[in-house]
Amino acid sequence: METNETLKLLDDKNLLDKIYHFSYHRCNTSFEAEDLCSDIVLAVISAIHKQKRIDNFYAFVWTVARRVYADYCEKRNSERQVFSIENSDLMLASKENEIEEFVEEVAEQEQISRIFKEIAFLSKAYREVMVMFYIDGLKVREIATRLNINETTVKQRLFSARNSVRKEVKTMSERTYVLKPIKLAISGTGNPCGNDPRSKTERMFSQNLIYLCKDKPKSAKELSEELCVPMPYIEEELEIQCHGENGKYGMLRKLENDKYAVNIHLVDYDEYNQANKIYEKHLPEFCEVIKNTLKQNGEKILSFPYLSEQKDLRFIMWSLISRTVWDFEKRINKVLADKYFADIVPVNRPFSCVAVAFTDEQYPEFDFYGSEDIDATSIGGYKSVFVSNICGKRIDKHFHCGHNLSHDPKLLMVLRTIGGIAIDDLSESEKEIAAKALECGYLRKNGNVIEPKIIVIDRKNDMDFYNLSFDFNNDMGTVIEQIAAELSVFIKAHIPEHLMNEYQIYTQLIAGVRILAKTIEECINENLLVEPENKVGAEGVLMIVER
Repeated sequence: METNETLKLLDDKNLLDKIYHFSYHRCNTSFEAEDLCSDIVLAVISAIHKQKRIDNFYAFVWTVARRVYADYCEKRNSERQVFSIENSDLMLASKENEIEEFVEEVAEQEQISRIFKEIAFLSKAYREVMVMFYIDGLKVREIATRLNINETTVKQRLFSARNSVRKEVKTMSERTYVLKPIKLAISGTGNPCGNDPRSKTERMFSQNLIYLCKDKPKSAKELSEELCVPMPYIEEELEIQCHGENGKYGMLRKLENDKYAVNIHLVDYDEYNQANKIYEKHLPEFCEVIKNTLKQNGEKILSFPYLSEQKDLRFIMWSLISRTVWDFEKRINKVLADKYFADIVPVNRPFSCVAVAFTDEQYPEFDFYGSEDIDATSIGGYKSVFVSNICGKRIDKHFHCGHNLSHDPKLLMVLRTIGGIAIDDLSESEKEIAAKALECGYLRKNGNVIEPKIIVIDRKNDMDFYNLSFDFNNDMGTVIEQIAAELSVFIKAHIPEHLMNEYQIYTQLIAGVRILAKTIEECINENLLVEPENKVGAEGVLMIVER
């Protein structure tokens, strides 16, 4: 029997089932069985290419299988004495060059490619590799980097897939489908720690699956046919996207008719642009009110009882302007709730997100500014500490939500320098930390004294400080009413019924995104905000302490 003919015989679901059955009954766990099965399949295919002719193919397969199992037992016994389970990837190192050479030789052969596709997935780890390789189109090296495993492990897992959806794979082989070149820009509001489903949407496959549910709920079968992807891939991805990070809030929701709909506001870039223009056309009036209010309240802002000396009104405005805009949007939402959507109870959850779909050809302009906040108690001699930093086009973030303040020596140094501290009172290691805090903008030198450059206030005065930003909106009544009226019409025309109770999230994260960035640019042009010298600096960082 010639080599090509034997390869066709290996392309047999029943034979692959038997090889896995053989492996499973000789191993302690399914994971060991998967490894042994992959070794056997690899060895059989490799051996086929070394033989000019095979007279009895099935006897040949089982001879190879028993030899591989014997080698597997010998290696397992010897390596048990050397390696722990954490180092299991090292067991494959000796075969790495052999496998790499083999894959390079046969990867483009149509028959081998078909065998790869017809091997089923025996665990999530194997399915993840298969999705990345066949659907996302990633190379072995890229998959290894993403999963933090070596390339040999990736190749082994690709060989270990076992067919459970022969019909679907056959359809996939007969049809060509190219995923839509859609990307999702996803933003959120609230506390993301443990509640953020965005971490499950990094792959192109995930984003396109979500996008296909945007305009019309679809079943797993419909998605499988539309994407031309086997059902197990689709079903698992749907489960992931419905489950999210906390098991309660995902990017998709399953309906009673077993179809799937988007569970977030997902809009095309054109809709995003239209929604933002409702705010933007009122930008000149908004900025004029800010300018006039700043003239009236400038002395009041400068005379606030800061715990860090502040003399530049334009610098202080960095910690006020974002809260001014967010309060502006909050007041618009109140008008919407009272006047246009009084019968709708807004959703209440720890964290919510939205997504904007775009293509590379659109050169999207998002101009998103956000805030990352952290809390700590009983730290640095203070009962509680809150630190916030805004970030966006002009300034980068110093830290993310969930950042552990107690492990941040630079922020701890800020706490120590409240009220000022002489450089000579610092140890050499403390001076090094202080130098880094000076570099990133947290601190400044005032003669021989180091003190906070960022804004620091006492917890007992925090609402008075926030009210400084809210004062800017006291004369915005007419503008707020106009924007609310226009938004109400736009919302009713664009938000699906099952997401109507999230209209306030839409106004904040879809319609009201660019207004802050444009307000910042206008205020810099009008010299109401100091222009940052560096993207990582003191601008927009606020610390609140409770003694």
